[in-house]
Amino acid sequence: MKRTRKLIAVVLLVVLVAISGLTAALATDNSQTYAYLPDHSVYFYDVSDGFAWAHREVDSLALAGVIKGSGDYLFNPENPITRADFIVMLDRAYGMSQALQSGAIASKGTFDDVPQEAYYASAVTAAKAWGIAAGAENNRFQPQAYMTRQDAMVFLERTLDRASIALVDGTLAEFPDADQVAEYARAAVGALVKAQVVGGSDGAIKPTDNVTRAEMAVMLYRVTHLTVQDGSTFYEKRGDVVNVCIGSQVYRDVIIENYDESVQYSDLMRYSKLRQVNGVTYITLAENQPIDRTMVYRQNEILVSQPTEKNPNNTVTYPIAENCVAIDVTHYHKMDALESTGGKYRYSYPSIVDGEVTIIYYVQA
Repeated sequence: MKRTRKLIAVVLLVVLVAISGLTAALATDNSQTYAYLPDHSVYFYDVSDGFAWAHREVDSLALAGVIKGSGDYLFNPENPITRADFIVMLDRAYGMSQALQSGAIASKGTFDDVPQEAYYASAVTAAKAWGIAAGAENNRFQPQAYMTRQDAMVFLERTLDRASIALVDGTLAEFPDADQVAEYARAAVGALVKAQVVGGSDGAIKPTDNVTRAEMAVMLYRVTHLTVQDGSTFYEKRGDVVNVCIGSQVYRDVIIENYDESVQYSDLMRYSKLRQVNGVTYITLAENQPIDRTMVYRQNEILVSQPTEKNPNNTVTYPIAENCVAIDVTHYHKMDALESTGGKYRYSYPSIVDGEVTIIYYVQA
């Protein structure tokens, strides 16, 4: 039997452009340009060390407009998420409130403890209309209560069900705390485990623990990136899918066309091709370039240390393009002005196009 595999875009009745498309135009192909592959979030300072398992998912959803930080480039990944914020993220990903407003689905009213003027009111009302948020007794949603892991899985499974995405039943036998999962949540938890959306926490389900913001981002990313193969729906973790920064643009869910398991895809890598086909972005990468060149800025030009075998003190001077921006790759923010790397920034690597510096990537000392 022929094996088929395809990535499915999960929507309700409306297609959310943020999930299926890019927010920036493709960069111009140039063999002298480098793509930066981050090992941390490029949007939030606090999604760095210790969050290797979540930073790409966080950035992908941030770029799609699904998740937002708390200001000052912070995401607070370890903080528990409220039920209201959980539903707001679901709404941004699936367009529930858009469908309700368009009349595609009939309203079922709202909950007594959801003020009409609340920022989450339209999202929660839409989730109720879809049958995703059932609430507690006495028509209360408890928006400011923290979302538990099992309730998060129930909401996600209901969302997939309303989007006509069928999951396969799963078992919880491998988890030592399976008996702690509430009866109403067992089917949803089992299905998401089977679909590899959830893998447990330290080998356990921990159903009554609060969901952290980072955990929510990973779960939501996975349910919006499901694969169908031989009639089964699941999340497939792929090493050839990365986020890349090219200049001041960030591209998410980019497929490495010449992917090689033996290659370490990190830091700056020369790219020879960047293309988009049917909403999917592909990149060809080569020549991993550690960011280890000292650079000094002076009026309208930069001096880059480029030692050779004959001259270990060799430097190369490049003019700076008028639209040049400087980016600190540890946090990815545009600085107000170029700075000498002799102080705060020790290492850097410029992106050079036609002999002019267009982007400067800094690494903090």
